[in-house]
Amino acid sequence: MPSRRTAALSLLTLPALARAAATPEVQRGAWDASQAQTDQFRLWQGAEGRRLVLLLPPFGGDADYYRSSKLPQLLAVRGIDLAVLHTHATGFLERAELARLDRLIGVLLQRYARPPARVAIGGFSAGGFAALRYAQWAAEAGTHPPANEAPSLRPVAAFSVDAPLDLVRWYEGMKRGRDRLLAHRPSSPYLGEMKYLVPFLEGLMGGSPEQALAAYEGQSVFSAARPDGGNARWLRDVALRLYTEPDAAFFVEQGLDWVSSNSSDQLALTALLRLQGHQQVSLVLTQGRGIRPELGNARMPHAWSIVDEPELADWLDRNL
Repeated sequence: MPSRRTAALSLLTLPALARAAATPEVQRGAWDASQAQTDQFRLWQGAEGRRLVLLLPPFGGDADYYRSSKLPQLLAVRGIDLAVLHTHATGFLERAELARLDRLIGVLLQRYARPPARVAIGGFSAGGFAALRYAQWAAEAGTHPPANEAPSLRPVAAFSVDAPLDLVRWYEGMKRGRDRLLAHRPSSPYLGEMKYLVPFLEGLMGGSPEQALAAYEGQSVFSAARPDGGNARWLRDVALRLYTEPDAAFFVEQGLDWVSSNSSDQLALTALLRLQGHQQVSLVLTQGRGIRPELGNARMPHAWSIVDEPELADWLDRNL
């Protein structure tokens, strides 16, 4: 894996979009040609921007995942650039994957014509998890950088769209859902993901949370069972926006419960940080907005569509 110093930049500039006011130019970049499909970014860069938003796709997505989003244009009129970054990672559950994301950010900054003064990072699902973990990783490394872990930047703001944040809760929700659906609804469309994730987490962490609690807590954004929240402390200087659609009726209809919902993590982290005096954390609860176009417009609370993009653009403008 190439280092930040030796990474060769391969950039293909796409035809510029119409030169209307606040219409950003779209560019693509990657580490090098061999990794153009796995470690790449898509950058919308306007004429005035000195602020930058990094947006991360969910697991299985790529740099084109947000292609129908209006966020690039909404940010451009506010003088903010946007980059979608994609790495071939397994969910950013290891420090090495955060370092890999950081190296891609370093490549992006090499190409960036105007070094951004302030940067925000966010994403949907695994992208939201990665965004908050990167903000923590950068804050921790910035205080006592381990060898080869000096961060390319430190985000001042971060947002999560219905991401799993407490890996112990996530594991327990996936295992409970898997066992319940296997027994009562083996045709459930949600069973396949649960059957994959439970052994995947066990293999990665060295067992279940009972067997390897330190590993789960060490890689979580926060740990609800710990009074201090574990890694939550590394978010104390970051403005946060957490989105979720806590549709209990939807989960009940699927034979699942609150433990299987990522909403519980967004609520728990917000409550903890507010108790700790964090003045810049906000929670957005939505209703009836969750639709997944990539799944045939299926109704699902776990979706990027729960985000009111103009409202998010305003929040980013205020916090960058």
